[in-house]
Order: sequence, then C-alpha cells, then structure tokens
Amino acid sequence: MLYRFFVSLLRPYPILIFLLLFVVVVCWRRKIGPRSIRFAMLIATLLLWFFSMPVVSFFSAATLEWQYPPVYERLPEAEAIVVLGSGVAPPDAIRARAELDQGGLRRCLKAAELYKSGEPCPIVVTGGRVESYKTGPVMAEVMREFLIRQGVSAGDVILENESRSTYENAVKAAALLKQQDIESVLVVSDATHLIRGVGCFRNLGLQAYGGGCGYTATDLNITPRSFLPSAAAAAMNQIVFHEWLGLIYYRLLGRI
Repeated sequence: MLYRFFVSLLRPYPILIFLLLFVVVVCWRRKIGPRSIRFAMLIATLLLWFFSMPVVSFFSAATLEWQYPPVYERLPEAEAIVVLGSGVAPPDAIRARAELDQGGLRRCLKAAELYKSGEPCPIVVTGGRVESYKTGPVMAEVMREFLIRQGVSAGDVILENESRSTYENAVKAAALLKQQDIESVLVVSDATHLIRGVGCFRNLGLQAYGGGCGYTATDLNITPRSFLPSAAAAAMNQIVFHEWLGLIYYRLLGRI
C-alpha cells in the first residue's frame, strides 16, 4: 500500500500540481502580485487538484455509466448490433497498417462478445473520415476487418463509412437498418457515451438498448491514493465534461 502511494505521488502530473501549489503559497507568503490574482491562482490550483482526484472522477463517470449497467449477452429483443465509431490511427512510416484506438478496440471486442452470445445477427460498424486530411482506411473499414478476425461472419457486417459524429452514426446506420426492416438494436459504445448514442437511435424511431464497455465507476475503494492528483482521473473528468456538454447540445438541437 505504501509503495503504491509513493508511486502515485512521484509521477510527473502530481509533482507538477504540488509545484504549482508551492508557487501559489510562496506568492501569498511574500505578497507577490495583487491579492485578487493570488486568490484566483489559489482557486484555480485547488480546482485543478479537485478534478484530478480519482474519487471525484469515479462519481463524475458514474453520472453517465450507471444509466446503463454492463451486459454480457445480447438482449433477445435486439435484432442487430450497432458499433459506434471511435478513432483510428492511419498507416505511417512506423505503423504498417491502420489500428483502432483504445475506444474502438474496446467497442469491437464488446460487439464480438455480444455477437457470439446468441444466434448470428447483423452488425453495423459506423464511422467515416472525421479529419479530411488523414489518409488510409476509414474507421468503419478497420472495425469491420477487426471483427472478422474475431470470428464475426463477413456477411453479417454492414459498413457505414460516411458519418463523422455520433448523430450521423445514428442517422446513417438507422437508414441501413430500416432497409432490412430492423427496428430494434443494441448500441455498443463506451459506457460514458451510451446515453447520447442510444438517445440518438431512439429519437429516430428505433428501439435501442445499451451495450457498454470501458466501465470505470464499478468498485469504489477509498484509500489515500484516491485523493492524490492523477492524470488518468483528470482525463476521465474531461471525457465526462465533454459528454455532458454533448448531451446538452444534442438536446437543444432535438437530436435526443
């Protein structure tokens, strides 16, 4: 326990936070700069620490993840699976072929697991070229090839390779599904993304269910490390804030 505490403490991110706090304390003790500036620096530093604590990121992630608990088998009422796009790294001088990012890898593995949990069914992989300057295969194409390598039948994979956002994922995938008279889907995405993803499909008239992956708010163990600033916790809070902003934006536009 003590070893893990010091390992967490002596990482670049917490060291920088402590260094910043030290500078703020020195400024206060020596009365360097206007009081209002010193006060603003102190509040900003404390807020940065607060939103970098694992215990805070746990509960912020829970506001999204607990809406859709994990599932390990395909729901009987789901006629098809839809995998929402994440990201892909194109081939370059070092990387011989395109690779899914961590989110895309998680989603495809979850989709393959759910596909194999029952009778074969259609799987729609979604995602086009978000950044026009990138080259190589688009997201959905890389996801398709990965799923086939995981044992999914090539004939069951439906390619949607034009969308560039969650809403477009849903619109274009729904059009493909309706061509096959499919009205209910299991949407596979990161647990923090399911509220928005499932909401888009339901708003388009489909019966949609959530198949989440990448859960983080599952087991809360309070230790001293829970209150140390962590780059991973800060990154999770950034994802959560982005998702809540996305939910507000989509609601204002009537997309969910």
